[in-house]
Amino acid sequence: MGFVEKWMESLDYEYEVLSSACVRHKSPRSTCEKCLAACQEGAIILSQGKPVIDNQKCRECGSCIVACPVQAVSGILPKKDFFQNKIIATTVKPPSPKELLIYHAKGINTIACEEKEFSLEWKDMVEEVNSLLCKLGRTPFMTETETSFEDSYSRRELFSLWKKEGQSFVRQVTPAKWRFNHMDLDVTRYYPDHQFFDVTIDREKCSLCKGCEVMCPKTCFKLDDTGLTINLQSCSGCQLCQELCPEKAITMTSLIASTVMKSYDVYTKMCSLCKSSFQTLREHDESCPVCKNRKAGYLNSQTC
Repeated sequence: MGFVEKWMESLDYEYEVLSSACVRHKSPRSTCEKCLAACQEGAIILSQGKPVIDNQKCRECGSCIVACPVQAVSGILPKKDFFQNKIIATTVKPPSPKELLIYHAKGINTIACEEKEFSLEWKDMVEEVNSLLCKLGRTPFMTETETSFEDSYSRRELFSLWKKEGQSFVRQVTPAKWRFNHMDLDVTRYYPDHQFFDVTIDREKCSLCKGCEVMCPKTCFKLDDTGLTINLQSCSGCQLCQELCPEKAITMTSLIASTVMKSYDVYTKMCSLCKSSFQTLREHDESCPVCKNRKAGYLNSQTC
């Protein structure tokens, strides 16, 4: 990387946690600590239950940006080394599986290095991401060793290269706040035919309080007069729906599969006690959740 590029990168906007996106800001029931676990510098702490970045300790490695399931950590990822649509395996820590899946979707299909063999860390990462690509029905990354990263150009090609580099430099001098790429790390955007998580609702527990629909950062839930639908393709695994559900009726699991729209029938009933209309996932319900809870509380008090 040249001096000018290093200088430009030094002007990058400091990393910060966006309160409008972070699930811990959305709900005190959230226990997400993915950014904290990813930071090896101890630069992220919880202040009143919400993550805060200490920019004096932060070295902008990008691990927290990658780890956040809802793209709530803003900033610019450090540049990776590429050569002719190949990602170069350097001595630094390899990209995460999420990053490699996105690079693959963008057309990078080869991982190369100058040595006779890859480091153990790179071998493990390639094996892991290739396993994921097989589940996604994509061609695994190819690997190359003892690759030379030098190239020669004709005069015409050289002028063309300078033109492209000039355009690239123009993009580099764009104000740092305009170059945030944390939103690029929503892997679901690159694999629209697949889902990475499954969400199941226990019909016998769910009270249709609408908490999941209102709070989901990816708007996966939709409730109307006829049904409750879950767009599993959009789910990024933040687990907020599971954690805030007062009835503990939601279960989330990791899963790579062809995407489906899961739906549950909704019934509109008349409460036998208060005579008000209510919605339920259970056709046999005769009383609304409020009356049901009051009755359960009364029975418990009589038992005590």
